Amino acid sequence: MKTNDLIRILKKQNIESLFFIDVGSKDRLDSCFELSPITDMVGFEPNPIELDRLRNKYQQHPFQSLQLESSCLSDSNGEVDFYITKHASMSSLLPSDTQNYRKHFGTYQQFVQWQDNIALDKIVRVPSITLDDYLKDFTANVDYLKIDTQGSELQVLKGAEKWLNDKRINVLKIEVSTVAVYQNQVLFSDIDVFLRSKGYVLVDFMTYRDNYRPVFGKPEHKQHHYAPCGDAIYILDTQYLTESNKIKSAVLLFWLGYYSLGFHLLQNTAITKNDQKSISAFRFTEPRSKLKQLLINLCPPMLLHWLKK
Repeated sequence: MKTNDLIRILKKQNIESLFFIDVGSKDRLDSCFELSPITDMVGFEPNPIELDRLRNKYQQHPFQSLQLESSCLSDSNGEVDFYITKHASMSSLLPSDTQNYRKHFGTYQQFVQWQDNIALDKIVRVPSITLDDYLKDFTANVDYLKIDTQGSELQVLKGAEKWLNDKRINVLKIEVSTVAVYQNQVLFSDIDVFLRSKGYVLVDFMTYRDNYRPVFGKPEHKQHHYAPCGDAIYILDTQYLTESNKIKSAVLLFWLGYYSLGFHLLQNTAITKNDQKSISAFRFTEPRSKLKQLLINLCPPMLLHWLKK
C-alpha cells in the first residue's frame, strides 16, 4: 500500500490532519515521514543557534503546516535561565549535577568526553510558557507529544496538566532517566507515577544501551551498564480514546513499531476489516535513512562499533 492509500483510508474516517508537538527539537523534528502531508507540526527549541539551524533546515518542509517556537516550555510563564552546554544536545533548564555525574560515570573511559559535553558554555534568558497556555486557542487533540528537555520533562508535563486531565494528548514519547545528571532532575519513576495518575499506560522504555564487548583484548572494567537514559512511550488508556483517536493512535503505534498494540486498537473501532488489514500491513520507512540502514546491516559489529566511536 502506498502513502496516498493510507491517507485516503484515514480521510474516509474523517481524519484530515494529525497534530504533532516536538519539545526540544534540536537537529530534527520527530515526525512520521509518510504522514507529513496531513501533519500540523509545532517544534520548541529555546537555544537560539539551534533554532536558526532548524529554521534553515525546514525552509522547505513536507508538513501540512509548521511552526517553530523559541519559547521554552515549562510549568510557568515568564523568563527562565537556559543552560547551554558545550554539546548543545545536553543543554537544559537545569544546571548540571557534576558531582553525581562523576559518582556514576567517573571511572568510565568516555567520562572525560562526557564531562566536556555537559560542561557549561553560557547561560541565556529565554521566555517560558506552559503548554496549556500555548494551546488555549487550539481545538484539536495533540496526537503525538515528544519531550526531550534534559531533565525538565516533568515541568513540561505539569505545564500541560489541563490538557492531560482533559485527555487531549494521545501518544507521548518522553526522554527519561534513572540517574540525575542535572540538579533537581526528576527520574523515570516520578514521570511514570505522574502520567499513570492522568490515565496513561506505559508501552515501552527504550534505554540508550551499547552492548558491545570486545572479543580480543581486555574489556573496559565493569562498563557494561551505563545507560540510565532512554525514551518512554505512553498511550492514553483506551477507555478515554474516541473512535477517531483510537485510529490515529493505532497508526502512530504502527509507526513507532508496536504492531500488536496498534492492531488491537484498530480492532476496537468500526473501521472495515479490509482497511484494518491495509493499515496494519503498511510499512513505515524513512527514505533518507535507507542507505544508512543498509550500511548498518552489512557492517560487521566490530567495525560498526569502531565507526560509532
